Amino acid sequence: MFVVGVDGCRDGWVLVALENGAFAGASQVASFDEVLAASEAADAIAVDVPITLIEQGERTCDRLVGEFIGQRRSSVFVAPPRMALQKATFEEATAECRKLAGFGMSRQLWNLKSKILDVEQALRATAPARQGRFVHHAQGAEDSTALRRHARVVPPSGEHLGASLLPAGRVIEVHPEASFRELAGAPLGSNKKTYDGLMRRMQLLEDAGISLPKKLAIGRVSLDDVLDAAGAAWTANRYAEGRARSLPDATAWQRIGSRIVTVWI
Repeated sequence: MFVVGVDGCRDGWVLVALENGAFAGASQVASFDEVLAASEAADAIAVDVPITLIEQGERTCDRLVGEFIGQRRSSVFVAPPRMALQKATFEEATAECRKLAGFGMSRQLWNLKSKILDVEQALRATAPARQGRFVHHAQGAEDSTALRRHARVVPPSGEHLGASLLPAGRVIEVHPEASFRELAGAPLGSNKKTYDGLMRRMQLLEDAGISLPKKLAIGRVSLDDVLDAAGAAWTANRYAEGRARSLPDATAWQRIGSRIVTVWI
């Protein structure tokens, strides 16, 4: 089983790959079409960004994820209706959001506009994606060049499940705080930007069999972005194995065309 977790970072996107539940590689790319290219062999790709916007009202999944996370619920940005995100300025966007959904848009979510639209455009595109690169962890390697591995990380079998066997397709929406809350079995108390919060999340990943290397050589990415991508990958692995839960569950899924509006944990 080969899966990829994706989180937004300063210069684009950071990816963490798992093979049979264990760390298999990491990468940083500039755009989401490069994410798809680098993850071509993945059974599932879990991304920490709203990937399906509705036309009016509130996404049920955002409310439920906030409730599930508990005291860390402020990390959940409620996705606006689609038309609000099409506006040119934050002021216009939040006014449109209030009109269509009854709530304003946060400045933090507005700053994610380019990421949300990048994912949407890439998922709609039909042109061949560009080649990606994973930096693979080589046991015992000491320098960055020894960690580099060109081409894709391919599952040992050379085969993958195919989107038709998965309830929401191959690319799913996740929220890393929800993933870590599920891993912990209880709400997390410490912010991921604090030392205690970072160490707690690293330990949760270790306990799940995901050991991150001390060197990645993938550019300017922060530790919390890598941890979030790894948490997303953990959920992607559960999803590909049919063990992940969705918020809301299947009885209350919202739909936009063929896509399900839900967050997986």
